[in-house]
Amino acid sequence: MGNLRNLIGKQIRMIRKQRGLSQEKLGELAQLKNSYIGDVERGARNISLDSLEKIITALETDLGTFFKFSEIDIASNDVDKQESLEVHTQFLQDRTNDEIKLIHKITRDILNGK
Repeated sequence: MGNLRNLIGKQIRMIRKQRGLSQEKLGELAQLKNSYIGDVERGARNISLDSLEKIITALETDLGTFFKFSEIDIASNDVDKQESLEVHTQFLQDRTNDEIKLIHKITRDILNGK
């Protein structure tokens, strides 16, 4: 379950930065300690559902948007293989079967050096 904890932390950090919030400000808005926010963002701490709800509300987003991990930059060095696969799978969820087949063909061609 560590992967989900890490993905949630990365998502919080990404949205927080997009909103121009510091950890301190997010902590204030969510009524949580900023050190807790930092620990959650690093995946060093388990987050309760109540705290996650406070953070999502403070970030002014909704559950559906929050759990779309496809925006996480998988090219960054702090995303491991399993997290990359989960983000990639999330990205493909809303695609049609034909789009998925095309993406697969393009990927296969790239890997085969075409």
